Amino acid sequence: MNLFAAAGAELIRIVSAVQPDAWNNNTPADLTVREVVDHVAAGNIFATRLLAGASAVEAVAGLDADQLGDNPLATLTCSCEAQEQAFATADQALVLHHPSGDISYDTFVRFRAGELVVHAWDIAVGAGLDPTLDPAVVSALWTIVEPHVDSMRAMGTYGPGASNTLPPDASPQSLLLDAFGRRPAG
Repeated sequence: MNLFAAAGAELIRIVSAVQPDAWNNNTPADLTVREVVDHVAAGNIFATRLLAGASAVEAVAGLDADQLGDNPLATLTCSCEAQEQAFATADQALVLHHPSGDISYDTFVRFRAGELVVHAWDIAVGAGLDPTLDPAVVSALWTIVEPHVDSMRAMGTYGPGASNTLPPDASPQSLLLDAFGRRPAG
């Protein structure tokens, strides 16, 4: 499975279902639906720049402005495709100068794929859509993330982390979301 293609497709599937009156709804990320979509698009642009060798300062330049314009879905789609291509062609031995500190390509894969999937869920919940994510995407992401959850949380971007209250038979989606500080039901 190409994780970026699958995660991007899942995100785009959810964003394409957002109704016009739901864009200003709040999400579990403490942002509106539109703000989360903008955050993800900006993150994709950031990743594309960073993977091309930009410094952290260069990679974030201008990303505090609205990235979505009048066509959020088209902007998000283009940014997901660019990020997927950037990861596919990047030098995997390159040390990336992330604002949180220097990281490896593999760490950045986990970070960015996690952003796509977890924020897809945030958007679905905020927009009142079915929050069930593609099980294959969730499973593929959980497989690469689970051994590294503590180090990912140390980056300071995943909220309070796992609740440690899920039953042993919790679904992979619940385990993944809970590890990233979300509190899904079931």
